[in-house]
Amino acid sequence: MAHLRMATIRRRKKRAALTLRQREVLEWSAAGKTIAEIATILGVTGATVEKHLRLARDSLGAGNTAQAILKAHLTNQIFSGDEPTKNTR
Repeated sequence: MAHLRMATIRRRKKRAALTLRQREVLEWSAAGKTIAEIATILGVTGATVEKHLRLARDSLGAGNTAQAILKAHLTNQIFSGDEPTKNTR
């Protein structure tokens, strides 16, 4: 009985934290930039941009990039105006 009770307890999902690069590509995508344009802006290949978008979608549990942008915005991971702190070693 205790196992059944523990199995039905609502668990708080861990917040999906995006990397800096994932946030960058989501913000550029939200601004209407294509994958090729984002790649040029960031100085990487289109495949790398697609990889970061895919990982962001997976991390946020989104079905497409538009959903990922919305979820990232609602969790204050993009468009927050705060720059992430950088390590100065």
